[in-house]
Amino acid sequence: MRAVFKAIISTTVAISLTTLLAGCGGGGGSNAPGNPTTPTPDFTRLTPLKSENGLSVFGNDIIDVNASAGFVVLADNGESLTNVQWEQTSGPALTLLADQSQAIGFDVTETGDYALTVSATTASGIFRTVTVSFTTSDNTPEDTVNLRLDHMATERGRVSIRVDSPSNKIITSTQWTQIGGPAPAEITYQEDRTNGPMRSAFMEAPEVSRDEVMAFRVTATFDDGTTASDDVLIGVKEASIVNSAIFTDIEMYVTTDLRPYNPNTPYADALLECVYNNTVVNSCSFDKLPLIGMDTLSPTIDTILDRTLVSHAWMGERFREFLTQSAAAEDIIKLLRGVTAVVISYDVRPSFYWVRTGAIYLDARNFWRTPQERDTINTIPDYRSSFGNELQFGIYWRYVKDGEYYYPQSSLAASSRLSKSFDQLEASLAWLMYHELAHANDFFPPSVWSSVDSSSNPLSHFQRYGAQSSIMSSNYPLQSALLEGLADVSFGGEDATTAQKNTTPAEVADAFSADIAPAYYAYYTEREDYAMLFEQFMMLYRMNVSADVAVIGRDNNDDALITWGQRHRINQDTLQARTAFAVQRILPDLNVSSIQADLPDVIQMPAGQSWFDLVTLDSAGNLRFLTSGKEANSQATLPPLQIAEFERHLH
Repeated sequence: MRAVFKAIISTTVAISLTTLLAGCGGGGGSNAPGNPTTPTPDFTRLTPLKSENGLSVFGNDIIDVNASAGFVVLADNGESLTNVQWEQTSGPALTLLADQSQAIGFDVTETGDYALTVSATTASGIFRTVTVSFTTSDNTPEDTVNLRLDHMATERGRVSIRVDSPSNKIITSTQWTQIGGPAPAEITYQEDRTNGPMRSAFMEAPEVSRDEVMAFRVTATFDDGTTASDDVLIGVKEASIVNSAIFTDIEMYVTTDLRPYNPNTPYADALLECVYNNTVVNSCSFDKLPLIGMDTLSPTIDTILDRTLVSHAWMGERFREFLTQSAAAEDIIKLLRGVTAVVISYDVRPSFYWVRTGAIYLDARNFWRTPQERDTINTIPDYRSSFGNELQFGIYWRYVKDGEYYYPQSSLAASSRLSKSFDQLEASLAWLMYHELAHANDFFPPSVWSSVDSSSNPLSHFQRYGAQSSIMSSNYPLQSALLEGLADVSFGGEDATTAQKNTTPAEVADAFSADIAPAYYAYYTEREDYAMLFEQFMMLYRMNVSADVAVIGRDNNDDALITWGQRHRINQDTLQARTAFAVQRILPDLNVSSIQADLPDVIQMPAGQSWFDLVTLDSAGNLRFLTSGKEANSQATLPPLQIAEFERHLH
C-alpha cells in the first residue's frame, strides 16, 4: 500500500480520516503463455492462443499434470467486456473459482483433453463466445514449481503471485522475469520458509488505456542444484477511476470484479454504486442504501447475503456457512443490523469498517477453507507488520481454548496445501466479526436505528451525533500517555523517539498492568479500545475462548520469555465497568453484570516462562504439561515475537 493509505487506514475512521476508517501460471513446464509479437512504444504484447469471434484467449494448449495454469480473455478491438462466464465443456473436472472474471487460474491434477468455453458482452452490447482446448503433457518434468495464481487485476490495483514446490525440495533462490505485457510499478519480493519454502512477488498493476495481459516467469533453484520454471498470466482491467473518490483519494484502487453475492438482490445497483468502487465520491444517502436495521429488526441470513458484495462466489458461500453453523451466528446476525453492506474481497487487507459508507470490509483470508480458495486471495503483507521494530518490547496476544491455540492457527502455511475444518473457519472469523461489527455499532448502535434520518448518510449522521466510544473514553479514560505514544509507533507507523526506543519491557509492563485497557491495540484510538472490549468479552462469553496478553522483550529472547502476562484480563474488576458500557450499548439484550459474575477470573502468568509454554495454564496460573509448548505447538515455528502481533494488526 502507498504512504497515504498507510497513514490513515485503521479499522475505523473519524472526521479526520484516522477515525473514519474504523488482501501456476500460464502453462507449466517451459511453455511460455504465448510468444511476444509486435512491440508497442511501451511494451510487447503477447500472442493469443486463440482469436475467434472478436475474442482473444491467452494461455497454453499443453499443460503439465500437477501444474497451476490459467487463461485470460480480451476483446480483439480493445473494448471492455462484461457478463463474463467460463464453463468447462470437456475433460476431468477443474475447479474454476473465478469463472465470472476475464482471467481464471486452476490446478490441473489429471491427464486428459480439456475444453473451456468463455462468453462475454462487449461495451457495444455484442454477445461473443469462444472455446479453447488444452491437453496434458506426457513428459512432465521431475522438478516442478507452481506459480500461483493467474487472475485479473484492476489497473493500479494490488497484485500478488507466489511460487512453491509440490516436492520436498527446498527452494534456495528464485529469478523472476516479465515475458510480456505492460510493466507494473516496482516489484517487491518476500521469502517465507514457514512449513515449507515459498517466495512471493508483490506489485501495483500498471495504468492501461485498454485491457491488457502481463506474463511473468519464475525460475527456482533447489538445494540440490536443479531448477524448474513456471509462468503466470495477470490480466489488467482498464477502469473508470476518479482520483478524488472515497477510495482513490487515499490511493486505494479496488477491484472491478466485485459483484452482489445474490445477483437478484433488490439492492444490487445501490451496492455497486455506493460501497466499493473507484468512482464513488460522496456517501450515499440512507434512502438509497439504508442500514439493515432500518429495514428490519429481524434479519435472516438471506437478508444479510442480499447486502453482501464478493469478488468470488466462494466467499459468500463461506459467509453463509459461518452464519448458519457458528455459535456466534445469532449475535453476528443481530450486529449486522448496524451496517449498510458487507464486502468480502480478495484485495481487502486489512479488514476495516468505514463510516463514509457504513459498510464493513473483510479480508478474504479469514474465509477460505480449501487451498484452491486460498490461492485466489491477495497475499500482500499488512503494511503495519514492520511498525515498532525499533522498540525493545512487544505486547502480544492470542486466543486459546482447552489448552491449545485457538487463533492464530498453526500448520496452515500456504505451501502445505491443507484445508480448514469448519471449526478453524469459525476461529478465523468469530473474533474478526465481533471486532468489526463493534465498530459499526459504535457509530450506529441499536438505540438509533429507528430514528436515523433516511435523507442523511452514514458520514453526516456521524458528524452530527458522534460515536459511543467517545462517550466511553470520556467516562472511563485510559491513563497511560506512555502507551498511547508507543501505540502510535506500533500501529500508526510514527517514528520512535529515543526515549521510546529506550523504554524497557518492565516499564511497559508496569504501565499496562496498572491501566484499564484490554489490549495494547486499545491505546491506538478510542474506537479500537471500544471494539477490543466487546470482542474479548464476546469471545469469552459466547465462544468460551480465552484471550491472552503478555509483554515480551525482543532483545536476546528467542524463547519468548514473558515479562508480564494475563489470561481473561477482560474480566478484571478494574475493566468491568467500561466493558459493560460497551457491551450494553452494542447488544442491549445481554445482562452483562450477571454474565461477568460467571466469567472466569483473571489468571496471572508466571514471569520468566515461555509464551509458548503458557498456552497450557490452569486456573491457578500453573503449567499443566511439562512438554514444551514451543515443541508441542507448530505455531511456535513461526517467528516467535511477530506472529501474534502481526495478526492483531490485520484490522
